[in-house]
Amino acid sequence: MPQSLAIDGILQSLNEEQRKAVEHTDGPTFILAGAGSGKTRALTHRIAHLMHQGVPPWQILAVTFTNKAANEMKERIRNLLKITSLDPLPHPLSSLSVTGTLPVMGTFHSVCVRILRRDIEHIGRDRSFIIYDRDDQQKFMREVLKEFHIDESELKPRAALGYIGRFKAEAVRPKEAEKDATTARLEQICRVYMRYQKKLQENNALDFDDLILETVRLFHECPKILDRYQETWRYLHVDEYQDTNHAQYLFITLLSQKYRNLCVIGDPDQSIYAFRGADIRNILEFKKEYPDAIEIKLERNYRSTQPILTAADAVIAANPNRPKKAMWTERSTGPHIVLHELEHERNEAEEALRAVEEQKQNGLLLNDQVILYRTNAQSRLFEEACMRFGIPYRIVGGVKFYARKEVKDILAYLHLLLNTKDTISLLRIINVPARKLGQTTLEKVQAHASAHELTLWDALKDARTIDTLEPSKKECIERFVLLIESYRQHAQKDVVSILTQKLLDDLGMERWIRDETDEGEERWQNIQELISVMHKYDTLPSESALFHFLEEVALVSEVDKLNEIKNDALTLMTLHLCKGLEFEHVIIAGCEEGIFPHSSSMFDREQLEEERRLMYVGMTRAKTHLRILFTDHRMLWGKEQCNAPSRFLDDLPNEVIERKSYTVLSNFGWKPENTLPNKHKKLEPYRQHHTIDIEFNQDIDWEKMENEQNIFDEGARVHHPSFGMGTIISRNGDIVDVHFDGGERKKFALSIAPLKRA
Repeated sequence: MPQSLAIDGILQSLNEEQRKAVEHTDGPTFILAGAGSGKTRALTHRIAHLMHQGVPPWQILAVTFTNKAANEMKERIRNLLKITSLDPLPHPLSSLSVTGTLPVMGTFHSVCVRILRRDIEHIGRDRSFIIYDRDDQQKFMREVLKEFHIDESELKPRAALGYIGRFKAEAVRPKEAEKDATTARLEQICRVYMRYQKKLQENNALDFDDLILETVRLFHECPKILDRYQETWRYLHVDEYQDTNHAQYLFITLLSQKYRNLCVIGDPDQSIYAFRGADIRNILEFKKEYPDAIEIKLERNYRSTQPILTAADAVIAANPNRPKKAMWTERSTGPHIVLHELEHERNEAEEALRAVEEQKQNGLLLNDQVILYRTNAQSRLFEEACMRFGIPYRIVGGVKFYARKEVKDILAYLHLLLNTKDTISLLRIINVPARKLGQTTLEKVQAHASAHELTLWDALKDARTIDTLEPSKKECIERFVLLIESYRQHAQKDVVSILTQKLLDDLGMERWIRDETDEGEERWQNIQELISVMHKYDTLPSESALFHFLEEVALVSEVDKLNEIKNDALTLMTLHLCKGLEFEHVIIAGCEEGIFPHSSSMFDREQLEEERRLMYVGMTRAKTHLRILFTDHRMLWGKEQCNAPSRFLDDLPNEVIERKSYTVLSNFGWKPENTLPNKHKKLEPYRQHHTIDIEFNQDIDWEKMENEQNIFDEGARVHHPSFGMGTIISRNGDIVDVHFDGGERKKFALSIAPLKRA
């Protein structure tokens, strides 16, 4: 590190509050960093300042929540201090040194692994331990459940691991959990937890949660080792402190209790991961834990325009017990936030894509635009709209709708009803839900099929004659065959939505999928959303509806592959995944009661507060353009819903909002919330005597709207990416019959088909 480096090189680019955060290095420090306030800059410059002041890099620890964040900080510090040497400086704990002359920076898990690899033998464990990932854990848990003779229909591995994960996040060990078990269910979970931990130890393995718990145990049981690490890391920094759980809190508290040079940085308003065990109390009560802590607020925003900040602050202000802050920016002007009511979900998707296309024509890259939604199931409509508009897209952190396992499982059942020779589909679902037809049983059936030159389906029908099969397996196979044959008959008379719903009921699929985990709930919602798609085919004759539905879905899947483009593409993602990102143009969809806020939060105050924080996070991703969409009614999760606008919209200040609606009456049917006597009342209708300002709605192009409804009418020329040019022969509601120039004739649902007007 060049000795001639001037302190101004570290401080000159900081604002006044950032500079305070950087220069105050001794004692506990709480940096309240609002969205877009440059917290990473403050943190990296603070560490650089410590090093410039002569603190050896090995005495500094920075804990982040992602490796990406840690690597970004390292790179910034390296550039800031002009570090070019890759030679490590002398380090009292050589096994903890990092390449070059930088402090240890990493996630909680990576830091704890370093500690345990060196010292876990002091608590009776072997330092050559292996780390089980999520898949390993599930396989391991299956073994535990088998030992207890617990059927997966009673308790699934994923659900058991969910309970155990919550215990570990709270630093609750098996014996402690057992003492507090108040129900037979919890007693069962605690027995499983205890056996799971014992088997982990027998296998010399740790799961990810154990990495932190065992480090905390090491510190508690071996004070000399704790003292060694306290002497090593005298300056501690924790990024995103609002996302820490209790076990992580204990780890940091123990490390920092000797020198108390603990700097935490975060924003309670962006605490949105309670479902992962994050405890917002850690940041809210920091000042109680450290009464002498210096609090510094970073309130200047470098990302968004003032209208966006004003609106976001108004939404989050309704949450109680939060440190007050008022975000401001030098970008004092900007477009109003568009609050748009659409008639139904298909209009919502089309409006979102029209807005994206308009911004693209104005020179804004697709990479700078995002559509956010509360649940993964909502992505389907936007994916299909992207195809119709010919806009490349990417789904961040999730699987594309028709590629999701639960969706593919249901589609496999339907394919089998049409074609029992479809061995791929048959093998996919023969044990979904579990029928105890494992690999050994299937190998015996397949051997019989090969020996007698039968299809796999015919071999299953012939199972009674397979001597190598146990009687119980023969009965299971016979029940499966009867089920499929019965529904092959149903397919001749029931439309695909009714057929599928009956099949799901007979299979007990809901009980199988909804396994007391958030993931299970979301997977079930995806299946219900698939039924929403099927309703588009209710107007077709029963005998052809299933065929046309499966054909369309197959074509959509093919177009999906075409849209996996690495270059300029629109981002689709859930609100939970957007934190830390920013876009010029943000669209938040589905802002209705029961969707956002989610129905699961309706009777839980803390969950509802987190939903509001999620809205705040979504809004503050926007730099310049923010659009909020909701519908009058929608088909979602297989049901028609008419939900009220989200309560979060009540708090949007009228002076920064541009209201739009699909009807004149609805457009004037709101009274601006900030003129109501009760701050938290829902938007109320105007009474008859109020005057209507006709200019309010002059941006609606009625002729254009009517023309857009008619572009796919009979006689229209259209283009399909697989079949080319064609002419619409007839239209029945959402279904069009197209005769293609190549001679083929196909029926399409407009909500799915990637048809474009030629």
